Amino acid sequence: MYPVVVSDLDGTLLNKNHELSPRTREVIQTLSQQGIKFIFATGRHYQDVERIRAQLGVDMYLITSNGARVHNPQGEMIIQHDIRPELVPSLLDLRKPHAASTHTNVYQGEQWLLEVELDELKAFHKESGFTYQVTDFDRMSSHNVQKIFFIAPSQSALLPISEKATELFGDQLSMAYSLPECFEIMASGVHKGSALSEVLKLKGFELKDAIAFGDGMNDLEMLSLVGKGVVMGNGDPTLVKQLAGHEQTGHCNDHAVAEYLARLYNL
Repeated sequence: MYPVVVSDLDGTLLNKNHELSPRTREVIQTLSQQGIKFIFATGRHYQDVERIRAQLGVDMYLITSNGARVHNPQGEMIIQHDIRPELVPSLLDLRKPHAASTHTNVYQGEQWLLEVELDELKAFHKESGFTYQVTDFDRMSSHNVQKIFFIAPSQSALLPISEKATELFGDQLSMAYSLPECFEIMASGVHKGSALSEVLKLKGFELKDAIAFGDGMNDLEMLSLVGKGVVMGNGDPTLVKQLAGHEQTGHCNDHAVAEYLARLYNL
Protein backbone atom coordinates (compact mmCIF):
# COMPACT_ATOMS: atom_id res chain seq x y z
CA MET A 1 0.00 0.00 0.00
CA TYR A 2 1.21 3.50 -0.80
CA PRO A 3 1.28 5.96 2.12
CA VAL A 4 1.39 8.96 -0.26
CA VAL A 5 -1.01 9.86 -3.10
CA VAL A 6 0.06 12.53 -5.59
CA SER A 7 -2.28 13.94 -8.20
CA ASP A 8 -2.32 16.46 -10.99
CA LEU A 9 -5.48 18.58 -11.12
CA ASP A 10 -6.78 19.58 -14.58
CA GLY A 11 -7.63 16.54 -16.68
CA THR A 12 -6.88 14.26 -13.72
CA LEU A 13 -8.48 14.97 -10.36
CA LEU A 14 -10.73 17.70 -11.78
CA ASN A 15 -13.34 16.98 -14.44
CA LYS A 16 -13.51 18.75 -17.77
CA ASN A 17 -15.43 21.57 -16.10
CA HIS A 18 -12.40 21.98 -13.79
CA GLU A 19 -14.37 20.89 -10.73
CA LEU A 20 -13.87 18.35 -7.94
CA SER A 21 -16.81 15.97 -7.98
CA PRO A 22 -18.55 15.12 -4.69
CA ARG A 23 -17.21 11.57 -5.02
CA THR A 24 -13.65 12.83 -5.37
CA ARG A 25 -14.01 15.07 -2.33
CA GLU A 26 -15.41 12.18 -0.31
CA VAL A 27 -12.58 9.78 -1.18
CA ILE A 28 -9.80 12.29 -0.53
CA GLN A 29 -11.25 13.31 2.83
CA THR A 30 -11.82 9.70 3.90
CA LEU A 31 -8.31 8.57 3.01
CA SER A 32 -6.81 11.63 4.66
CA GLN A 33 -8.67 10.77 7.87
CA GLN A 34 -7.14 7.29 7.64
CA GLY A 35 -3.62 8.75 7.52
CA ILE A 36 -2.91 8.67 3.78
CA LYS A 37 -0.90 11.74 2.76
CA PHE A 38 -2.08 13.71 -0.27
CA ILE A 39 -0.03 16.04 -2.45
CA PHE A 40 -1.38 18.11 -5.33
CA ALA A 41 1.18 18.53 -8.13
CA THR A 42 -0.01 20.94 -10.80
CA GLY A 43 0.95 23.62 -13.27
CA ARG A 44 -1.51 25.97 -11.59
CA HIS A 45 -0.54 28.92 -9.39
CA TYR A 46 -0.28 28.36 -5.64
CA GLN A 47 -2.98 30.94 -4.86
CA ASP A 48 -5.33 29.00 -7.11
CA VAL A 49 -4.57 25.56 -5.66
CA GLU A 50 -4.60 26.69 -2.03
CA ARG A 51 -8.22 27.73 -2.41
CA ILE A 52 -9.14 24.27 -3.72
CA ARG A 53 -7.23 22.64 -0.86
CA ALA A 54 -8.94 24.87 1.70
CA GLN A 55 -12.37 23.86 0.38
CA LEU A 56 -11.40 20.21 0.91
CA GLY A 57 -10.23 20.88 4.45
CA VAL A 58 -7.24 18.54 4.06
CA ASP A 59 -3.70 19.51 5.05
CA MET A 60 -1.16 18.76 2.33
CA TYR A 61 1.95 19.93 0.55
CA LEU A 62 1.22 21.76 -2.70
CA ILE A 63 3.55 21.50 -5.70
CA THR A 64 2.58 24.30 -8.07
CA SER A 65 3.81 25.97 -11.27
CA ASN A 66 5.10 22.52 -12.33
CA GLY A 67 7.48 22.38 -9.38
CA ALA A 68 8.71 25.98 -9.35
CA ARG A 69 6.92 26.47 -6.04
CA VAL A 70 6.23 24.17 -3.08
CA HIS A 71 4.24 25.18 0.00
CA ASN A 72 3.88 23.19 3.20
CA PRO A 73 0.51 22.55 4.92
CA GLN A 74 0.95 25.78 6.91
CA GLY A 75 1.08 27.78 3.66
CA GLU A 76 4.80 28.55 3.92
CA MET A 77 6.80 28.50 0.69
CA ILE A 78 9.60 25.98 1.16
CA ILE A 79 10.86 25.67 -2.43
CA GLN A 80 11.24 28.52 -4.91
CA HIS A 81 12.78 28.27 -8.37
CA ASP A 82 12.50 31.37 -10.56
CA ILE A 83 13.43 31.86 -14.19
CA ARG A 84 16.69 33.79 -14.35
CA PRO A 85 15.71 37.48 -14.69
CA GLU A 86 18.04 38.09 -17.64
CA LEU A 87 16.14 35.46 -19.66
CA VAL A 88 12.64 36.82 -19.06
CA PRO A 89 12.63 39.67 -21.64
CA SER A 90 13.84 37.34 -24.41
CA LEU A 91 11.22 34.76 -23.46
CA LEU A 92 8.48 37.37 -23.61
CA ASP A 93 9.76 38.50 -27.00
CA LEU A 94 8.85 35.05 -28.34
CA ARG A 95 5.20 36.11 -28.28
CA LYS A 96 5.52 39.09 -30.60
CA PRO A 97 5.49 37.42 -34.04
CA HIS A 98 2.57 35.23 -32.94
CA ALA A 99 0.37 37.65 -31.03
CA ALA A 100 -2.59 37.05 -33.34
CA SER A 101 -2.72 33.31 -32.63
CA THR A 102 -1.36 32.88 -29.10
CA HIS A 103 -1.86 34.33 -25.63
CA THR A 104 1.04 34.76 -23.22
CA ASN A 105 0.68 34.23 -19.47
CA VAL A 106 3.11 34.92 -16.63
CA TYR A 107 3.10 33.68 -13.06
CA GLN A 108 5.04 36.27 -11.10
CA GLY A 109 5.05 36.03 -7.34
CA GLU A 110 1.44 36.04 -6.15
CA GLN A 111 0.08 37.20 -9.52
CA TRP A 112 -1.16 35.69 -12.78
CA LEU A 113 -0.54 38.22 -15.57
CA LEU A 114 -1.92 38.60 -19.10
CA GLU A 115 -1.70 41.41 -21.63
CA VAL A 116 -5.35 41.26 -22.68
CA GLU A 117 -8.64 40.10 -21.21
CA LEU A 118 -9.36 36.45 -21.97
CA ASP A 119 -12.63 35.41 -20.38
CA GLU A 120 -12.45 31.77 -21.47
CA LEU A 121 -9.51 31.24 -19.11
CA LYS A 122 -11.70 32.04 -16.14
CA ALA A 123 -13.53 28.73 -16.63
CA PHE A 124 -10.38 26.91 -15.52
CA HIS A 125 -10.46 28.68 -12.17
CA LYS A 126 -14.11 28.96 -11.20
CA GLU A 127 -13.59 26.33 -8.48
CA SER A 128 -11.08 28.60 -6.74
CA GLY A 129 -12.03 32.09 -7.91
CA PHE A 130 -8.39 32.93 -8.65
CA THR A 131 -8.04 35.13 -11.72
CA TYR A 132 -5.58 37.12 -13.81
CA GLN A 133 -4.54 40.76 -13.93
CA VAL A 134 -3.85 42.64 -17.15
CA THR A 135 -0.40 44.24 -17.47
CA ASP A 136 2.15 45.47 -20.00
CA PHE A 137 4.79 42.77 -20.43
CA ASP A 138 7.23 45.21 -21.98
CA ARG A 139 7.29 47.25 -18.77
CA MET A 140 7.05 44.57 -16.10
CA SER A 141 9.88 43.50 -13.78
CA SER A 142 11.86 40.40 -14.77
CA HIS A 143 12.23 39.20 -11.19
CA ASN A 144 10.25 36.57 -9.26
CA VAL A 145 8.86 34.89 -12.39
CA GLN A 146 8.14 31.22 -11.76
CA LYS A 147 6.52 30.36 -15.07
CA ILE A 148 5.76 31.72 -18.53
CA PHE A 149 3.25 29.88 -20.65
CA PHE A 150 1.68 30.26 -24.07
CA ILE A 151 -1.78 29.07 -25.07
CA ALA A 152 -3.31 28.73 -28.52
CA PRO A 153 -6.23 26.98 -30.23
CA SER A 154 -3.95 24.16 -31.40
CA GLN A 155 -0.49 22.72 -30.83
CA SER A 156 0.49 23.57 -34.39
CA ALA A 157 0.05 27.26 -33.55
CA LEU A 158 2.45 26.85 -30.62
CA LEU A 159 5.15 24.92 -32.47
CA PRO A 160 6.98 28.02 -33.77
CA ILE A 161 7.27 29.30 -30.19
CA SER A 162 8.32 25.99 -28.64
CA GLU A 163 10.85 25.32 -31.40
CA LYS A 164 12.34 28.81 -31.10
CA ALA A 165 12.49 28.55 -27.31
CA THR A 166 14.33 25.24 -27.56
CA GLU A 167 16.72 26.64 -30.15
CA LEU A 168 17.55 29.77 -28.13
CA PHE A 169 17.60 28.41 -24.59
CA GLY A 170 18.16 24.65 -24.78
CA ASP A 171 18.97 23.28 -21.33
CA GLN A 172 18.92 26.74 -19.71
CA LEU A 173 15.22 26.20 -19.02
CA SER A 174 12.67 23.45 -18.47
CA MET A 175 9.86 23.27 -21.01
CA ALA A 176 6.76 21.09 -21.35
CA TYR A 177 3.32 20.91 -22.91
CA SER A 178 0.81 20.62 -20.07
CA LEU A 179 -1.84 20.36 -22.78
CA PRO A 180 -1.34 20.20 -26.55
CA GLU A 181 -2.62 23.80 -26.54
CA CYS A 182 -0.43 25.02 -23.63
CA PHE A 183 3.38 25.32 -23.74
CA GLU A 184 5.06 26.09 -20.42
CA ILE A 185 8.55 27.34 -19.49
CA MET A 186 10.17 27.16 -16.06
CA ALA A 187 13.69 27.46 -14.60
CA SER A 188 16.22 24.78 -15.50
CA GLY A 189 15.67 21.46 -13.74
CA VAL A 190 12.16 22.32 -12.60
CA HIS A 191 9.49 19.66 -12.98
CA LYS A 192 6.95 17.94 -10.76
CA GLY A 193 9.15 14.89 -10.27
CA SER A 194 12.10 16.81 -8.83
CA ALA A 195 9.86 18.84 -6.52
CA LEU A 196 8.09 15.70 -5.35
CA SER A 197 11.41 14.04 -4.53
CA GLU A 198 12.34 17.00 -2.31
CA VAL A 199 8.98 16.97 -0.52
CA LEU A 200 9.03 13.25 0.15
CA LYS A 201 12.52 13.47 1.66
CA LEU A 202 11.26 16.12 4.07
CA LYS A 203 8.58 13.72 5.28
CA GLY A 204 10.85 10.68 5.49
CA PHE A 205 9.42 8.99 2.39
CA GLU A 206 10.99 7.83 -0.85
CA LEU A 207 9.61 8.06 -4.37
CA LYS A 208 8.71 4.37 -4.24
CA ASP A 209 6.28 5.17 -1.41
CA ALA A 210 4.03 7.26 -3.66
CA ILE A 211 1.35 6.55 -6.24
CA ALA A 212 0.75 9.39 -8.71
CA PHE A 213 -1.87 10.26 -11.33
CA GLY A 214 -1.51 12.54 -14.35
CA ASP A 215 -2.62 13.25 -17.90
CA GLY A 216 -0.15 15.70 -19.48
CA MET A 217 3.44 15.83 -20.64
CA ASN A 218 4.27 17.96 -17.60
CA ASP A 219 3.46 14.83 -15.55
CA LEU A 220 5.99 12.63 -17.36
CA GLU A 221 8.86 12.80 -14.87
CA MET A 222 6.59 12.46 -11.86
CA LEU A 223 4.81 9.40 -13.22
CA SER A 224 8.11 7.84 -14.25
CA LEU A 225 9.77 8.27 -10.85
CA VAL A 226 7.16 7.20 -8.30
CA GLY A 227 6.42 3.71 -7.04
CA LYS A 228 3.35 3.56 -9.26
CA GLY A 229 2.45 6.08 -11.96
CA VAL A 230 -1.07 5.89 -13.37
CA VAL A 231 -1.98 7.60 -16.66
CA MET A 232 -5.47 8.96 -17.20
CA GLY A 233 -7.59 7.44 -19.95
CA ASN A 234 -8.03 10.96 -21.34
CA GLY A 235 -4.26 11.56 -21.20
CA ASP A 236 -2.17 13.25 -23.88
CA PRO A 237 -1.50 10.60 -26.58
CA THR A 238 2.21 11.42 -26.47
CA LEU A 239 2.28 10.75 -22.73
CA VAL A 240 0.34 7.51 -23.16
CA LYS A 241 2.85 6.39 -25.79
CA GLN A 242 5.92 7.31 -23.74
CA LEU A 243 4.52 5.55 -20.66
CA ALA A 244 3.16 2.56 -22.55
CA GLY A 245 4.17 0.17 -19.77
CA HIS A 246 2.28 2.11 -17.11
CA GLU A 247 -1.23 1.36 -15.92
CA GLN A 248 -4.08 3.46 -17.28
CA THR A 249 -7.29 4.35 -15.53
CA GLY A 250 -10.54 5.94 -16.69
CA HIS A 251 -11.61 9.43 -17.72
CA CYS A 252 -11.42 12.45 -15.45
CA ASN A 253 -15.13 13.12 -16.07
CA ASP A 254 -15.91 9.81 -14.33
CA HIS A 255 -13.87 10.73 -11.20
CA ALA A 256 -11.56 7.88 -12.20
CA VAL A 257 -8.85 8.79 -9.68
CA ALA A 258 -11.33 8.60 -6.81
CA GLU A 259 -12.69 5.26 -7.97
CA TYR A 260 -9.17 3.86 -8.42
CA LEU A 261 -8.22 4.94 -4.90
CA ALA A 262 -11.45 3.55 -3.44
CA ARG A 263 -10.59 0.14 -4.92
CA LEU A 264 -6.93 0.32 -3.93
CA TYR A 265 -7.62 1.23 -0.30
CA ASN A 266 -10.79 -0.87 0.03
CA LEU A 267 -13.13 2.02 0.81
